[in-house]
Order: sequence, then C-alpha cells, then structure tokens
Amino acid sequence: MTGLSSILVVGIIGIVGQVIDGSLGMGFGVFSSSLMIGTGMAPAVAVALVNTAKIFTGLSSGLSHWKFGNDRRDWLLPLVLSGIAGGVLGAFLLTSIPPEVARPWVSGLLLTAGGLLIWRSLRWRVACAVRTWDKKCLDCPGSKRDLQWLTVKAKTHALNKIGALGFVAALVNGLSGAYGPIATTGMMLIEKEQPRYSVGTVNMAEVFVAAAIVTTIFLRQGPSELPGALVLALIAGAALAAPLAAFICRRLPPRALTFSTGALLVASNVGTVITVLR
Repeated sequence: MTGLSSILVVGIIGIVGQVIDGSLGMGFGVFSSSLMIGTGMAPAVAVALVNTAKIFTGLSSGLSHWKFGNDRRDWLLPLVLSGIAGGVLGAFLLTSIPPEVARPWVSGLLLTAGGLLIWRSLRWRVACAVRTWDKKCLDCPGSKRDLQWLTVKAKTHALNKIGALGFVAALVNGLSGAYGPIATTGMMLIEKEQPRYSVGTVNMAEVFVAAAIVTTIFLRQGPSELPGALVLALIAGAALAAPLAAFICRRLPPRALTFSTGALLVASNVGTVITVLR
C-alpha cells in the first residue's frame, strides 16, 4: 500500500480497530493482519508488523485502562510470563510452517468461545467473589478457617488456569496476530469478575507478548523490508483511540460487554468454519 490515501485509510482502520480492541479486548490484531495479508504481504511479515504496532498501542491502551481502574495486577504476571513463552513458540512455528494449517482450528475455537460468552451474557448471574469469602457472605457456607483455605486454593487454581490461557493465547498470536480473542474471552470465562478487568489486564499483558513475538521473528528472519508508513499509521490511529476505548469499556454494562465480545467472535469466525465444513 502506497500513497497518502492508503496511509489515511490505514490510520482510520487503526482508530476503529483500537476502539474495538480497547473496549472489547480484541479486534486490532485480527483486522490489521487481515489487511496486511490482503495486500500480498507474507504472513510472518504481517504478524511482525502488527505486533510491532501492538507494542505501542498496547502501552497506550494499557495505561488508559490503568487510569480508569480496568486492570487486575494479580492476573498480569501469570499472563505475561506464560505469554512470552507461548509467543516465542508461536513465532518460531510461524517462521517454520504455513499458518493456514492452524487457522481453521483456531476459528472453530473462537467460534465456540463466542457462543459460550453469548450464552453466559443471556444467563447473567453475579457470583460471590472468592476474595470476599472471609467476609459476611450468606452464599458461602463453612467456617472462617475452611473458607480461608478454600480461598488460597481457589486463587492458586485460578492463577494456574490464567497461566495456561496466556500461553495458548500468545501461541495463537504468534501464528496469526490474534491475541485478544482467546486471552480476553478466556479471562471472562475463567474469572467471574467485571469483564472490564479482563479487557484491561489483557491489554497490558499484550505489550510484553507482542515484544517477544517481534523479537523472535526478527531473530529468525532478520528485519525484513517493513512498510514503516503503514506501521506508523496504525500506531497513530490506535493511540488516538485508546483513551476513548478505555472510557467505553468502563461505562458499558458488564452484560452488554460480554454479549458484544461473544457476538464479535461469532461474526469474525463463522464464515471460516462454514467454509471448512463444506
């Protein structure tokens, strides 16, 4: 893509993609990588470009979410550590095998997760939070000592699941540029907190995952000729939209946010799954 008009179009795509990504926790990588590959660019180069932009857009978005209180610090470290490992592996595979082999399976997984989120939003229930078990909670029976033990066990189990989720999401990101659809969806399904916490924490973790993927691809293939104007357009548009996205995430009702996330996943992946099944 060349010319001022193309750069402006990509900048607008960056704005729209970041509004979706920052408010729903997904969308920027999927939209941007599709755009790059659509121009005939090699998948590995496209993923490297998208994740280079993610380093900057994720930083801007993560700081915006931190400002609005849309993050959970205890979830961040497991996501980052496992995500770096998964991202490196995904980038290694991307530079070794065609990513098209994995895409139909990834689309099926995302479609299923989207359906689960829609189902959950339609049957919304506010659960008793684990961290309130040692307080007065009529729905949490048992003695205080037993509840404290269960609290520690539940938190450890949750952190293990978050770590596994971070690895898988980063692996898919390394193969296709899509991190948020799996990471944010999984966090919403694993944790029963407000959805905005999942969105904000995933946006912060994505910075580290993207950096690991870009580094791996460059070490494997070298810094190929990159369309710098296109990357700058994506970064500029997304950076401008990040504060608006974080504000929308905080104001949008949790049930609507969960339903919107599921609907986006279904709409983005149902076509691929139908094509494979034909």
